[in-house]
Amino acid sequence: MQKLVRCSNCNKLLAKGIFEELEIKCPRCKRIQRARSSITNGAKDVQTPGTLDRWQAQTGQAPDPAIP
Repeated sequence: MQKLVRCSNCNKLLAKGIFEELEIKCPRCKRIQRARSSITNGAKDVQTPGTLDRWQAQTGQAPDPAIP
């Protein structure tokens, strides 16, 4: 189930997806937001070499250069 993360200061939508922990800086008001989400079924997404490349090939999207 996807979760929405909004800035607690300006309410801008910052992220949407499935994650355990997330730290993101709001581009509008520059406030750092931290979010945690519990994974109820015990399954975890594991980043393996090439995972991002496969995702990019499937979606046709390039990664955001602002995210290291």
